Amino acid sequence: MKNISKAISRIGLAVTVESTSGLKSGKAVISPMRYYQMQWGGMEHAAQGRTEPKRFAMFCSRELLEGSGYGSIIYQGSSRYVLIWKDDYTSRVGCYTKACLRKVTEEDEDE
Repeated sequence: MKNISKAISRIGLAVTVESTSGLKSGKAVISPMRYYQMQWGGMEHAAQGRTEPKRFAMFCSRELLEGSGYGSIIYQGSSRYVLIWKDDYTSRVGCYTKACLRKVTEEDEDE
């Protein structure tokens, strides 16, 4: 097992992914996304800066989001998220997927 997979399994929480290919369960790390504006107008991901409301980053194994796409639903405890985009990464510490999620709130359900 590679280092990134071990880290996700140790600090990650149980999630369920609902997509067109069915339900999948596994572990993932979900954290708020923070951005700051660069001088020339581009966006850069950073640990400091302004939190984007309802925007979260998820790190998980590739298999967990395999077959899912825009609009797939991710459940973690009582929280529910919609998948916006995902990217697969391969490095010397292992393979993983980074996804951008939007949290679904009661306000969204009322609309």
